[in-house]
Amino acid sequence: MKLLRTFTMIALLGASTATAFADTAPPKKDAKTEEISAADADKFLAFFNKFVDAIVQNKDNCPKMASSLNGVIDGNKDLIQKANDAKASGKKLPKALEEKMMARVKEMMPAMQKCGADKDVQAAIQRMDKKDDAAPVKKEAPTEKPPTKK
Repeated sequence: MKLLRTFTMIALLGASTATAFADTAPPKKDAKTEEISAADADKFLAFFNKFVDAIVQNKDNCPKMASSLNGVIDGNKDLIQKANDAKASGKKLPKALEEKMMARVKEMMPAMQKCGADKDVQAAIQRMDKKDDAAPVKKEAPTEKPPTKK
């Protein structure tokens, strides 16, 4: 989900933004139609809190952070897809939700200092943008070919 990836990248870079969810959406006349529903907002916030908790709780252990992030993502694939769809349709987060998320981003920033550049942590974060959200691919042992007849 670009929303969470955007917020995470913001934390990595030490910057902040209030319009990360719909940064490319054209302005609409009715502000109510631009915002996601309150029910979805609550779900997105709960997911974001789990995501931030996975980072903060594992700030000194990058492999564990990556594993925790992958677990949070794997357990919320449908919600991530819903958020990606909302963003694609130009919907925004309610202002109050943006403020809550930005407070958590500030909490997350120090935790990302050690692991922000870790390739596995970055790969986990980037999974939220992928359509398939597949877990990291495990290589299988090569199978033996049946003997060919001569």
